[in-house]
Amino acid sequence: MTGKLKIKQIAELSGLSPSTVSRVLAGKSNVSPQAKEKVFSHARIMGILRDIPASRLLMNSLLICAPAAAFTPHGDHYYYEVIQGVISEVSRYDVHVKKCALDITESDTALFMRSINQSDVDGIIIIGIDDDSLYRLAAESNKPVVTINARDKKMRLDCVSPDHYSIGYSAANYLLEKGHRPVLLFTDLRRETMIQRLEGFKRACLENHFIFDEPEHLLVTKGYGETEARANFKKYLQQRSRAELPSAILCGGGAIARAVLSELKNHNLQVPEDISIMSCAYAHEMDEINRMGLTAAYQPCRELGSEAVYILQSRLMREVSPRFNLLLQGSILAGNSVVDVNWRRRELYQSYSIP
Repeated sequence: MTGKLKIKQIAELSGLSPSTVSRVLAGKSNVSPQAKEKVFSHARIMGILRDIPASRLLMNSLLICAPAAAFTPHGDHYYYEVIQGVISEVSRYDVHVKKCALDITESDTALFMRSINQSDVDGIIIIGIDDDSLYRLAAESNKPVVTINARDKKMRLDCVSPDHYSIGYSAANYLLEKGHRPVLLFTDLRRETMIQRLEGFKRACLENHFIFDEPEHLLVTKGYGETEARANFKKYLQQRSRAELPSAILCGGGAIARAVLSELKNHNLQVPEDISIMSCAYAHEMDEINRMGLTAAYQPCRELGSEAVYILQSRLMREVSPRFNLLLQGSILAGNSVVDVNWRRRELYQSYSIP
C-alpha cells in the first residue's frame, strides 16, 4: 500500500462508516464479505492497493490443518515441506500461523470446529485431508478456505494440487516413447491422488498402443515404506521368470525406488541394462534421487504452499467469485537409469550402470 489512506473518501463512495472501512483495510475479521468487497473495489480503483493478492492487509492469522506427521520434519516429509512453503510465503507479511493436527480420513470434527471458529482466524488451509465432512464444515464457516493435495468433490472449496494425472501420464509416456514394453507401475493407491496418477498412466498406455493389463502392469504396496515395498517386489520377482519381467518400472516414490534397486541387485539384474527404473520424486528426495542417478518425474512441493497463500489472499478480497482447482505441472528430470530402447536397438545408445 502506498500513500495516505483515503478512508473517508472510500466510506462516502461505499456507503460504509469510516470505522468499517478502517477495519477492512486493517484485515480485521469482524466485517461482512459484502463490506470487504465494496472497500477493496473502491481501493483498487483509487490505486490504494497495488498488489492485493500479496498484501499483508488481507489476513492477520492463518490456520493450517494437516495430518499430525506433517508438522514435524521427522514425520511426513512431503507435507512438512508443503507447510514450509506456506510459512515462508506468509512470513514476509507478519501473518500469525496456527496449526491443527487431524486424521486423514476420520478427523476430529470437534477439534476442527474449535480451531476454525477462533475469532482471530482469517483464513484456513487444509493439507492432505480426505474427509468430506470437514470440507462441508469448512465451506459453512464463512471463512476463506483452500485445500492442498485434496479435492472437494462437491466444488465448495478452492483447491491447489500437483497435476497427478499429468504427472502419471508424462512419466509413462516418457518410458513408452523410448520403446519400453511392458512397463510396470509400482505404487501406493490409498489416496485419491495416487489413483489420478494411475489414470494418467493408463491414458499414456492407450495413446502409445500398449494394452494395460492391471494384474501384469500394476504392483500395489501400502504406504511408502521401503520395507513393505521390498517384500512386495521380492515376491513379484519370485513369481516371474527373467523373460516375464518388465522392460521398465515406474516407482511411486523414493522409498519404493530404493526397494526395487536393492532387490534387482539381489537377483543379479542390472539397471538400466536389464531393466530401466524411473521414480516419481518429491523435493525432499531430489538429493538422493540425483545421487542414485535416477530419472524422475518431479512433483511440486513447496510451490503448493506458496500458491495456496496467493489463492487464499485473493479469496479474502473476492469471496463471491467461482471456486476453482489449480493444478501445478511437474517435470521430467533425466538421469542414467532409463535407456532408450529404440536407440539401443540401433546400437546408438551408450549405457550407464546404476551401482
